[in-house]
Amino acid sequence: MKIWFLTPTFPPVRGGSETQAFTLAAGLVREGHSVSVLTERYPGSSAVEELAGVRVHRSRTDPERWRSPDRVPWEERVFGLLRDAQDLITPDRTDVLQTFCQVGAVLGAMMTSSLRCPLVVTMNETTPHTDPFGSARTRLVYGHLPYDAVVTGSAEYQRQAIEYGADPARVHLARYGIDGDLYGPGDGSEVDEARQWLRVAPGDQVVLLVGRFKERKGQRELVRAMTRVTRRHPRARAVLVGSLNSASVAYQRQVEQDIADADLSERVLLRTSALPFGSLRAIYTAATVVVQPSHSEGLGLSAIEAIAAGRPLIATAVPGLSEVLESCPGTVSVPPKDPDALADAICAVLDNPEKAERGARRARAAVRREFDARDMVGGYLKVYERLRATEDVT
Repeated sequence: MKIWFLTPTFPPVRGGSETQAFTLAAGLVREGHSVSVLTERYPGSSAVEELAGVRVHRSRTDPERWRSPDRVPWEERVFGLLRDAQDLITPDRTDVLQTFCQVGAVLGAMMTSSLRCPLVVTMNETTPHTDPFGSARTRLVYGHLPYDAVVTGSAEYQRQAIEYGADPARVHLARYGIDGDLYGPGDGSEVDEARQWLRVAPGDQVVLLVGRFKERKGQRELVRAMTRVTRRHPRARAVLVGSLNSASVAYQRQVEQDIADADLSERVLLRTSALPFGSLRAIYTAATVVVQPSHSEGLGLSAIEAIAAGRPLIATAVPGLSEVLESCPGTVSVPPKDPDALADAICAVLDNPEKAERGARRARAAVRREFDARDMVGGYLKVYERLRATEDVT
């Protein structure tokens, strides 16, 4: 099959939705299918490149295009991408159109009747109701757009889709998966380089949080927890690794202010510069414990990655993350928005590292069974093939 992905962000941009889209695309290519991606072009990236056999077309949507005298900026912001899509995504090149967010679904719905191919949508908006007109927009997307199928990466996303009006018969679960062979203990040089990048000393105990700087990710709770953790473990260092892509500068500044107010600038470190794509294995391996204190998650791909890397995981018992915790015995759950409980759990791991490592090994064995990229790819392919067969009949 010839499959097109329409997604606003794609590696080397880092994040759970970007990792999912890349893993799916690469897996489909390994199965013998052709996958092309239309996504945003960032400074330093090429207009066209290939990643793991996936052909990536990058289109600029910056204000320079809007200033042309023959363009209406307001319309260009909303519909400008369709001009590039029309030149690339044509009926003879497309058997399935796959999108990964609400705006992609809207654009895909405008295109699919001309392309005469099935439209499959996957949504990665975890808390759409918090966006302007978010609930109404989500009801429009799920309840009224002419898509052929929704594929969700978790039971929580599946529940959300149906709650906002998707026809349950068109909603399919293909749980997010990772390539477990890409994770696991890094060699000594990789770990040393990762610790240098994290700016921690050889004897430091690293409490790692990977996630965009958004309030629901719980970075501020970790900062508060560290005021207690460092009293008991002076060599503990929390490192918050994340980006501002689809995130909040104001929230990052709040986190920085919390760190300053608590006099933790030497013990809580922020790393917001870009990581080389594919480097997270070593980053996780360099951690003593990984925490995911989110207020909400669709699933929590970084938690899965941490477990696959063999690190002890502490995560909040919220929908989405609970799916990971329940599937992977050996992980530790804490209540959301509870810095004291988070501090106690971190101290328990640092107090008894042997016990924590035993739990991490149990969890790693489970995550490779429960969140395998091959199962995710197979789930999407079943949907694609069924839609293509139906189209051929009609």
